[in-house]
Amino acid sequence: MAQSINIPSPGDTLFVEVLHTFPGTTSPVKVVEFNNQGITERAVLKLYDRTHPGRLRKFAAPSLLVEREYRSWKTYDPQDAIDYASYNRENVDIPYSVPERFEAGVWYEFDRRRKTESTAYAQLQSIQGTKIPRLYANVGIPLSFIDKEYKATPEEEEFLYVPGILLQYYDCRKLSELYLPGMAHAEWAGLAQRTVNAIDDINRFGIVFSNYNNNAIFRRENDEPYIIDFAEALFTKDLIEAWIKGLRQRRGSEVADYPPWRMDVGYWEMVKVYRNPQSFAEAFFTQLSGCTLPDYPTIIAETTVRALGEGS
Repeated sequence: MAQSINIPSPGDTLFVEVLHTFPGTTSPVKVVEFNNQGITERAVLKLYDRTHPGRLRKFAAPSLLVEREYRSWKTYDPQDAIDYASYNRENVDIPYSVPERFEAGVWYEFDRRRKTESTAYAQLQSIQGTKIPRLYANVGIPLSFIDKEYKATPEEEEFLYVPGILLQYYDCRKLSELYLPGMAHAEWAGLAQRTVNAIDDINRFGIVFSNYNNNAIFRRENDEPYIIDFAEALFTKDLIEAWIKGLRQRRGSEVADYPPWRMDVGYWEMVKVYRNPQSFAEAFFTQLSGCTLPDYPTIIAETTVRALGEGS
């Protein structure tokens, strides 16, 4: 897709035609087509739709009765709904016995994913279009379009509209569709190494994948890796907080002095724990491809030496 694509300004309407919907995704992901100043363009539309049957919702979309109860609860006591969903996510599974509270919990989770992914793309802006897709726009389907008979207030729209992101489209193949011996060993090894390098670059931007997803790696037509799906990413702040918490649990609450360079070291200590490059390399059968992985002890040592040198 051309990099000079023009998206309507915020508040304007973009009409798209859905060409394909990917199955088995947590959020609905669709290939769409739209008119860009007389030129037909393709993009990927990812929607954070609370009603989407998937990994978070084991069953079909909510019934009209449940949806009405959820809307009523959100309208008359929205703070209770937010507090409940936040508490629920931190402590217990969302109970199916309270339908409207289950809906609130699912809304909270999708809202978290949307904010996480949007933040990640903004933080990775310099590698958009090469190692990750370009983020064209944050979009949303208003409730007035979904349910033309329901008149929502601006406050209700926050909880009832369907937010999403519009991403660059590439005609590429998932890693799970690429198997040896279909690819030559050298070709496979090269793709594996470039993927490991791309993940290492993403880590250096302060973003870590909380878990590995085999569907997150694609191969572009130029034989370069293409990384998608940052909905469950962790950021520098998250990792440093986890590192400090671990230190206090091991050494006691008296540990309180964390200069910036120590936090940098803490970040890389946590990156080492999450072992992103190793996990992605294993998807390529690293015993065959022989990937060169990041040397975390050296990175940590160099960070420490550099900080001590600057402080002397």
